Amino acid sequence: MKHLIVYAHPNPESLNHSILDTTVNALKKNGHKVTVRDLYELNFQPVLKPEDTEAMKAGKTPNDIKTEQEFISEADAITFIYPIWWTGLPAILKGYVDRVFAYGFAYMPGAEGIVKLLKGK
Repeated sequence: MKHLIVYAHPNPESLNHSILDTTVNALKKNGHKVTVRDLYELNFQPVLKPEDTEAMKAGKTPNDIKTEQEFISEADAITFIYPIWWTGLPAILKGYVDRVFAYGFAYMPGAEGIVKLLKGK
């Protein structure tokens, strides 16, 4: 099984990093292929810009978004590891969700409502 982990914590000494290490080791021990996308290490740009939206409407997904969507498409399972800050997720992860899980990739309208395009993930 191909397992994608999206990780969002800036401190490599954090409890979250220990959780990441433990999760990766357990998955690999059980025969899974694991890919970790560390959003801070990647310096992921979390801000959804107007030009991103316009490009996606025109069918031209920005390269950084396309790269993350390819990792998601290839994965059989996705795990998010992040701290809860002020009752929510870190801004970098919120931006990741907003930019990457976009219309036309993660969902689209259908005759009976929203069509989920990532079923089984």
